[in-house]
Amino acid sequence: MIASGGFSLMRHWTASHDHKAWFLQSRTRILLVEDHPELGPSIRQALTREGFEVILAVTLQEALDCLIQGPRPHLIVLDLSLPDADGLEAIRTLRALPLTDPPPILILTVYRDVDLRVHALEMGADDFMVKPFAIKELIARLRALSRRGRADHRGPVAFGPLIMDPRDRTVRLEEKVVSLTPGEFAILRRLAMAGGGPVSGSDLGEPRAGDPISLSEGAVRVLIHRLRRKLSRVFGDQVLIRWNRLEGYRLEVRR
Repeated sequence: MIASGGFSLMRHWTASHDHKAWFLQSRTRILLVEDHPELGPSIRQALTREGFEVILAVTLQEALDCLIQGPRPHLIVLDLSLPDADGLEAIRTLRALPLTDPPPILILTVYRDVDLRVHALEMGADDFMVKPFAIKELIARLRALSRRGRADHRGPVAFGPLIMDPRDRTVRLEEKVVSLTPGEFAILRRLAMAGGGPVSGSDLGEPRAGDPISLSEGAVRVLIHRLRRKLSRVFGDQVLIRWNRLEGYRLEVRR
């Protein structure tokens, strides 16, 4: 066993955890991490009625045990108020796991603080909902994240010399490679699909064929900020995301 952030992780992973065909399961498997004694079972019951397979964990350690020992979930629904970890620590710990295809994380929180949501997205969350929420909206968001996960397993996308591989969400330019979160990869692919043309922040957040996730303009700005830092760290000024107040964002690749 090894320790990470105070939580125990197994050193070795079974072959089933590294298999890339987990998304082909007939039912979407959700790891629900919620410690409220009434809300957790209520959400599980509602999602089960909609055809999801739901694994309920009430602590971060239970969630880690499920990820390591049980079948890999397709999605994670994470409450930011857990008895053994604060929300940002939980996101950081989950994103530190050596997963080939990290599942998208949807955050549940009672906090309406914008800064907290921004930090959650920066740590690797993909979507969030503020409690109380309508279960219909939660189901719709989970289905959108699930469809995006399936779409992410199509073939590589090329933008000039830049190669984006949805199967492991890596971006390659010559010998340089960077790994992205699902949200970051979705934004970069949307920019690439524009062929180098400008895309407004609102348009970047709009769902589209094969990529149905909807993002607020605030979430788009956070993802763009994260993308720029990652791309700059690996590619320098070879891969740039330009912004113009009148037109929006534009992807630029230099050889």
